[in-house]
This record gives sequence, C-alpha cells and structure tokens, in this order.
Amino acid sequence: MRIVDDISELVGKTPMLRVKKLFPQTRANILAKLELSNPMSVKDRPVQYIIEKALAEGMIKPGTELVEASSGNTAIAIAMYGATKGFPVRIFMSELCSEERFKILNAFGAKVVLTPGVEHTRGARARAMTYCEASQGKAFFINQHSNPNNGDAHYLRTGPEIWEQTEGQIDAMVIGLGTSGTFEGLSRFFKEKNPDIKIVAFEPASSPVYGGGEMGKHRLIGIGPGFVTENFERGRGRLDELVRVTDEDAFRTTQQLAKTEGVFAGVTSGASLWVAGELAKRDEYRDKTICCIICDSGERYLSVEGLFDANDIERMT
Repeated sequence: MRIVDDISELVGKTPMLRVKKLFPQTRANILAKLELSNPMSVKDRPVQYIIEKALAEGMIKPGTELVEASSGNTAIAIAMYGATKGFPVRIFMSELCSEERFKILNAFGAKVVLTPGVEHTRGARARAMTYCEASQGKAFFINQHSNPNNGDAHYLRTGPEIWEQTEGQIDAMVIGLGTSGTFEGLSRFFKEKNPDIKIVAFEPASSPVYGGGEMGKHRLIGIGPGFVTENFERGRGRLDELVRVTDEDAFRTTQQLAKTEGVFAGVTSGASLWVAGELAKRDEYRDKTICCIICDSGERYLSVEGLFDANDIERMT
C-alpha cells in the first residue's frame, strides 16, 4: 500500500488479464492490458506526458487554458489533470458522445462545447483549432491527433510495460485507431524489439477512413475520428493488418466480457477483444500470444442505447 500526493502518480503500471473465459476454446494466449486501472483510462498516459513536456518547455503555465477535441477519454484525462494542476479546460466534443462523458467533464470543472454529430471528431477538432487561434496565446491546443508526444508516451512507457509483463513473448498487438497515438508508439516500440511481431489495428466497419473508405456513422465511441491523423501516418509503414469491426460485434463482445470475465469495460475494449478472438481462430496463432487493450470502464457508457440494458429486474411489492 502506498500514499500519493497527486492522482497522476497512479498512472501506468497496469496489470494484464489472461482472457480465457471469454474465449474458452481458443488455441492462443490472449492477454488484455487493463488500462481501466489507470485513474481514468489509457489516455491518462499521453495526456500526462504531453502536459509534462509542455510545462518543461515553457509552453504552458498554471492558468493556461488547455483545449482539445475529443470523443471522451482524452478529454476526461485533461480535465483530471486540469483539476489537480490548476489549468482551466475547454473540450470540443461531438454531440453523439455519451452523456456520462459530459457529466464527468463538468464534475472536474471543464467547459464542454458540443459540436454537430455529423462532423464527428473532425469537426470538433476544426472548431477547437479556430478557438485557439483566436485566443491570443491564452489557450494551449493539446492536439492529440498530431502531437508526437502522444505516441512517445506509449513508446516510452506502455510498450516497455507490456514487454516486461510478457517477458518479450508477444506475437501480435491489437490496437484501435482513434488518434492513433497508441498505434504509433506501440508499433514503433514492438517493431524495434522484434520485427516479426504483428501490428493489427482496427477501425469501425461503417466508417473505414483509415482503410481508404468513406466517413460514416458508427457507435464505437473512442475510435474512428472521421479522418486520417498525422499520428497514423507516422506509423503507417509498421501496420501489418487493418480489421473492420461492426458495432454489433463490438457491443456483443463488450457484454460477454462483463458476464464471463467480470470486466466492465467500454465498447472499444469489446472491439479490441473481438479482433483478438478472430486472430486466435487462425492456425498461425496456435500457441501464440496476442495482446490487446481494455481502454476504460463501462461506467461511462451506461447511456449508450443497446449496450448495457437493465433487462433482468424483478420488482417486489
């Protein structure tokens, strides 16, 4: 047991779960990095690193407004750091994001600006940039979709943790494509360690922009921003496979994860595990180790229709 002086000291060093009950017939070893064990989510890592670097380089100081466009977890991480470090926070966010996210952000004292859902995160980002340009230096754009420190956080911290936990015995890494910072950093780390490690990314089937398709409506909150990010372009050459995940497969796997492994996670975590399960069906992954990421808690998805329904309740009189 330990005592900390700041909530940010609890970021990182998250455990891994061997996923057996969800895939009882699997021939592969599926490991899930429990990033929901961070104070907020996997996004705590890049936000912590970006803010640390900005402070060290004199780009921000207490009182500077932190601004970002986010579908949720990065925004929440920024709001958490803003509360503990003394930064006002303004978040531009698609109106399609879950209500829990709005309430969490406001609880931390952050300002939420909702943007049209049809624009996805792409529209929220454009509006955030316009706001920062007009702020006359009083606002700092975190810029998670392009900031190289996003990927560096995972290259320097998340990757080494996974490598140590698996003792270097990893054959495939499954990563969702949102800002693609996790993808860029982890792909760089693992390919340097062993070029044979497969980097398998996934995106929404109904908005397959990273695969060259058109932006469309999807319900996989946290990935599929509607445009190809600079982070992705930095790591594009390290991508071995890109998988499209339907809303239905992601929702179903998220529900099964709670009922089999007792892990209450968000929908992109279900998508990640669905991809890992599909890889495990292939002969090439027999007795191999596949890693994926459980990004966040399911508690911020309770208002998402059709995901966690209250459908087994008995009322006594």
